[in-house]
Amino acid sequence: MAKNKTKQEKINLDEIIGKNIRTERQARNLSRDELAEMLDLTTSHMGLIERGERGATAVTLSKLTRVLQLPIDNFFSPSPSLALREEKENSRTTSQKKINSLISKLNEAELNFIIHMIQGISKSGISKELSE
Repeated sequence: MAKNKTKQEKINLDEIIGKNIRTERQARNLSRDELAEMLDLTTSHMGLIERGERGATAVTLSKLTRVLQLPIDNFFSPSPSLALREEKENSRTTSQKKINSLISKLNEAELNFIIHMIQGISKSGISKELSE
């Protein structure tokens, strides 16, 4: 009987973790494909985790904390308060997090190219026109 209870607790925990991952992903306007790519998972595997049909490994949880910039305990809470606060954050913070996660995959030459592009945009005044 204790074994069945432990199995049910694991299933419930997998569902809580999956729901919290999905909530945090959506709060950042990331698609399942984008998050799966950031975590080196397939989209279908990411879907299984989000639905609680497969448990997230320790490695995946570690990557999630880095990519989503969250403490690991946020994934275990039945009602993640941080997710609600994150949804209310301005879009600039969300965009910066998305950019940071994409930039982390670039090599030195690609980073220098991006730096020059950003400098060109800020010097040209295009950024002011886009924000108006």
